Amino acid sequence: MKKTKIGILGIGAIGSVIMTGLFKNENLELHHFNRSKKEMVKVQFFDTFYSIPLNIQQDIFIPIKLDWLIICLKEHQFENAKNLFQKLISRKTKIAIIRNGLQLKEPLLPFSKEELILECMINCPTQPGKNQVYQQMGYPIITTAKIDLANDFQQLFKNKDFKFQQVADFKTENWKKLLESASLGAITCLTGETCWIFEDEKIRTLFQKLMEEGIQVAKADGTTIPSDFVNIMLEKIKTYPKEKGTSMLTDRKLGRPIELGAKNGAIVTVGKKYNIETPLNDMVVTILSKTKNI
Repeated sequence: MKKTKIGILGIGAIGSVIMTGLFKNENLELHHFNRSKKEMVKVQFFDTFYSIPLNIQQDIFIPIKLDWLIICLKEHQFENAKNLFQKLISRKTKIAIIRNGLQLKEPLLPFSKEELILECMINCPTQPGKNQVYQQMGYPIITTAKIDLANDFQQLFKNKDFKFQQVADFKTENWKKLLESASLGAITCLTGETCWIFEDEKIRTLFQKLMEEGIQVAKADGTTIPSDFVNIMLEKIKTYPKEKGTSMLTDRKLGRPIELGAKNGAIVTVGKKYNIETPLNDMVVTILSKTKNI
């Protein structure tokens, strides 16, 4: 039987987690693409340890006809990946894009038809640990719109730890995740501290104000954020492990570009579109755009 040819572009934290969901499917032919060379994906998930060999392809001279391309890049990495998109995306290639931010399809429309692009939102706290092992701190939950393409994507995964949910209003769900991750990431990144910092009442108040500011923008953008969403998030942050970080904090610690454009910057940009002032998110973007690693 002919195997389904899958490309994974971006083998960072989320790309590594995605690998743990695919590698047991014997019907797949996996191709790995990453900016830097890696020989192994290592992921620790509670008592389960994944060690998956990689064969990173960096020099691609002729197009590769993939059935699926799963893109796990951050927003600021897309510009440098355009040459790869041209070689990895054929007219029949289905695309799953997993990243933070809004309007996930837009950067890919020059390379593919809109109906072949699946926007994905993943909830799976994962951070670098010792010995190049990613510490996965929860079950992966992948959220998509309720469409046939989502069913096709879900069938690729054989790892029963992966959870999938299809929603009628993906835009609202995507905004809800953005509001949480932007507020959480801003505070951890500015303080240089993990989630223990939310034990402080004043920090929780700042989190609340960041959320409320972002919700005004999200509602103007046509979402249906529930009235109790802030309270739900305030209760949720109480459940986070003290040692849990955020991707923004990790990037700052490692001296990498912070994902501002896809998070707080996105709130600022959409706010301007609807003439809504966003002073707190403006401040976050201004400070973190000048902040060095810690």
